[in-house]
Amino acid sequence: MSRHFTTRADGSPSQISPSGAAGVTSDMTLEGTYVLLCDWHGKVVWKTSVGDRIAIGEEVWKHGTKKSIERMRTALASVVTLREECVIEVESDRGEHFRFWMWPLSEPDIAVCILALRIPGELALLTDRERACLRCLAQGMSTRDIADELSIGLTTVHTHLRRSREKLGSVSAEALIGLAARYFFVSPPGGSDASHGKPKVAAEPNRESRAGRRAGAS
Repeated sequence: MSRHFTTRADGSPSQISPSGAAGVTSDMTLEGTYVLLCDWHGKVVWKTSVGDRIAIGEEVWKHGTKKSIERMRTALASVVTLREECVIEVESDRGEHFRFWMWPLSEPDIAVCILALRIPGELALLTDRERACLRCLAQGMSTRDIADELSIGLTTVHTHLRRSREKLGSVSAEALIGLAARYFFVSPPGGSDASHGKPKVAAEPNRESRAGRRAGAS
């Protein structure tokens, strides 16, 4: 965890202290995480300044791939107009992968708060069902509980977890639990986000490659 300066819209450094306005904390973020504030057009009006390429005044999707730009525009419109929280995964034009948590704010000039977390690119290989199993695992559920929650067989749960480990680099069972807690503790098990008042997870296309399917079947 590191303490660093942030940037105002006029380009001057800013250091927010705990004694500032109510609800504002000091600018301390974990490595690989970034905070952005955007207006209702998607232009960045404030950001933490470490490690990201987006500049003040640029659209938040400037460095995304074509598909990610469309996904971010759709998500931002939903957050601004419907005032719904949202979680999406995006890819930069450098092949970097991020998860965005997006929350509506009260002013048009500062309409959306985004927490961006850099995630492993291998997560894109996971199927929807494998992701559901990892979300359950992140909640501390046993394999039997996961089977009951998702209405699938215990053997099927073990198969999904095994394939997840293979796609994520043949990690150990203990490491898989850690990865699940870090990258999938974002919504209730089973993906029932909106009905429980949790951030809505935007639908992701099934991007499981043929190579991934062959690896899972072996």
